[in-house]
Amino acid sequence: MMRIFYWLLLFLIGSIHTTLAQEVYQAHTHVQLVSEQDAAMPGTTFWVGIDLVLDDGWHVYWKNPGDSGLAPRIKWQKYQLASGVKIGEIQWPYPMRLDLGPLTSFGYEHEVLLLIPVTVDANYRSSQKVDLHAHMDWLACSDMCMPGRADLDLSVPLVTDPSGVTFNNFKVSFDQTRQDLPKEISSITSHASLSGKQWQLDIQAPVNGADGIAFYPFRDDVIEHDVPQHARTVSDGVEIPLTKSHLFHGILTALDGIAVNPAGWDEQGTTKAIIIHAPVELDSVRIPFLLACLFALVGGLVLNLMPCVLPVLSIKVLHLVERHPDRKIALSHSLVYALGILVSVWALALLLFILKSAGQFAGWGFQFQSPVFVIFVAVILFVLALNLFGVFEFSLPSIGGLPADKSGYQASFISGVITTIVASPCTAPFMGTALTVAISQPGIVGFGIFTFLGLGLALPFVLLSTFPFLLSFVPKPGPWMVHLKQVLGAILIACVIWLLWVFGIETGTGDFLKFLKPAHGIHWQDYSSTAVAQARQEGHGVFLDFTAAWCINCQVNDRLVLQNPDVVKGFKEHGIIAFKGDWTKYDPAITQALAIFGRDSIPVYVYYPPGSDTPAILPQLITPKMILERIEKTSQ
Repeated sequence: MMRIFYWLLLFLIGSIHTTLAQEVYQAHTHVQLVSEQDAAMPGTTFWVGIDLVLDDGWHVYWKNPGDSGLAPRIKWQKYQLASGVKIGEIQWPYPMRLDLGPLTSFGYEHEVLLLIPVTVDANYRSSQKVDLHAHMDWLACSDMCMPGRADLDLSVPLVTDPSGVTFNNFKVSFDQTRQDLPKEISSITSHASLSGKQWQLDIQAPVNGADGIAFYPFRDDVIEHDVPQHARTVSDGVEIPLTKSHLFHGILTALDGIAVNPAGWDEQGTTKAIIIHAPVELDSVRIPFLLACLFALVGGLVLNLMPCVLPVLSIKVLHLVERHPDRKIALSHSLVYALGILVSVWALALLLFILKSAGQFAGWGFQFQSPVFVIFVAVILFVLALNLFGVFEFSLPSIGGLPADKSGYQASFISGVITTIVASPCTAPFMGTALTVAISQPGIVGFGIFTFLGLGLALPFVLLSTFPFLLSFVPKPGPWMVHLKQVLGAILIACVIWLLWVFGIETGTGDFLKFLKPAHGIHWQDYSSTAVAQARQEGHGVFLDFTAAWCINCQVNDRLVLQNPDVVKGFKEHGIIAFKGDWTKYDPAITQALAIFGRDSIPVYVYYPPGSDTPAILPQLITPKMILERIEKTSQ
């Protein structure tokens, strides 16, 4: 705060020297607003630039000035700017490192040209010229600092004949500056990690050496600027250790900035700087292995209460009540049923780990992104519902009951597999955290956590089969069982309708449940990392909802919490911008976002308070009170 106050005071002192001119000399800097061409055409974009030529020993600053200084700022007099002319953002050439005593800054010496695109509408006819008026503030420093201010003007004539567009002497400077602008190279990827007080930036790019390679962050509170960077080559590129800034607190989802390589990042060696957007995996789900196993076990237990699983479990319990099988037979078949659950859970875990090793991301329930799988599950549930309604009778052991002889072990195994399948679109409390840890760990550790998830899912039926006295509270078989079967069948039919709705959304055949959506609710925007960043930059609170039509928990939270009138009102009163990431069908952008937030299952709810870079990741089971308290607390 003292540093900002100091520079603001210097600006106020320097304001008495404001000069109105096309070319200004102030604060040891020659400044002018220039264009590379003498004329432009309507319907095109041309480039202008702020040219700063500094006296020897003086420098100005980059967009992130580092430990001290202020970046040049341009304010366009838009009230003087005719409609039909759009001025873009400053394009910053890569800076140099400036070590000044204990402080390190990023900036430019001698001369720098800051490029700005200007787009003229095709129908623009305002006096056949474009008049630009800019107010410029900058800070020039040597062993002392001086603020500069100037009002700069530039008129660019318009022509309709392309032959009238000629370039002037500034063309060479513009071309050189374009060469120094950071580029995006699609073949170069990056990622970052944070361990304690140390960042590590990994850049996957072919390099011949790491001499002079340096990272310049866009934010000034991420790394310690004065700590030397010692990049080193690795098998797939280069890694740069960076010291975390003492000013940095909270969670960063991506490390953004530029990486400069004096030898060049391309084969020709001409692209010296590249734009870096390195996703950072969050550390918020690091828990001990045994605790993750406990979470998985509890999550598996709770899955038995989900609407797709509960009827299947209830059917098996009803047959225990009806048949009173021999205890040994009941126990043996319940263990085979548990084995069916474990094998299917292991198969799902194996598939997830294979996809992970192949560089793909998939989470719990990802198979429901396939319309074929959705219909397959819908058919299974429909057949079970018809059986419960008494439309036709079949021996339930063939789909998951208790056969009286050993020939039914295969059916018990299959019933365990079916239980896992119908449970997969659901996520229970604690389960999301456990699965995130499982996916992020080596195979043997991950399989151990998945094993406890399967044990939790199988445990209720195994206990009831092993200890029949647990069913002593259940009335003797009678008419009540028929009514219960009808209720369970109705639940399964509701699940079938829901799956058909999911199928319609995935195949594009229609959302036949759209009439259930409220007319006046939260205004949701489609998730976009760019739109989220812009909303946060504008100072809004931002709420992210990563959901899917096939996720039961997501739909329950949406109906009971996010459509709650008090929550809707709270969002409007506090100006919360809401984004929905729909993962019903595979979407790489949403998949990447889930990975960045360190989550492997949905729902995921993220809230960025206004002006904060630290996101709050909410539990998967939310309430209106929880949402409103979070919003009101951070808005005070």
